Amino acid sequence: MRIQTKVKLKRYSVYILILLAAHLLQNTFAIFPSIASVKPVLIISAAVCIAMFEGELIGGAAGLLAGALWDTVTASSDGYNALFLMIACALCGTLLRIYMRNNIVTYIIMNLSVTLFYFLTYILFFIAAQGIGGAWALFLRYYLPMTVYSVVLTPLWYVLIRAVNRKFAYGYTEY
Repeated sequence: MRIQTKVKLKRYSVYILILLAAHLLQNTFAIFPSIASVKPVLIISAAVCIAMFEGELIGGAAGLLAGALWDTVTASSDGYNALFLMIACALCGTLLRIYMRNNIVTYIIMNLSVTLFYFLTYILFFIAAQGIGGAWALFLRYYLPMTVYSVVLTPLWYVLIRAVNRKFAYGYTEY
């Protein structure tokens, strides 16, 4: 096996471990305190950051894995998280390769956009479409603060994934 392939396999293995850790931290452990009954969504941040460093193909695969992990603990999504995160991460990877530079400001903007769009579409498809009243009040009271709380923690993911990318790099160049 070539050295480049071994390095990539190691890097992808670490990415999988990071996604598993984000999934566990988000859904089981109480490491991040609940502020006004709001907890952060860590798995979106991790998947978007991986997509920024790896591009559209690996980013889409990371989004698919992250969404599938998230779908295992949600009651009514039916694969929605996997589909949404796969498309969003592939789009983030594509945008970064073509139009943007990879830095923390870009990551915060992308993560904010993806998280906010995720919650808006979730409200539209799973709450408002079913005729449940108070969908926008729920968005303002619960999902918008959850977005802000998640975005506040984004620099942690950027530093971690950038360190992994540089540690297991073979001819790494930052975009």
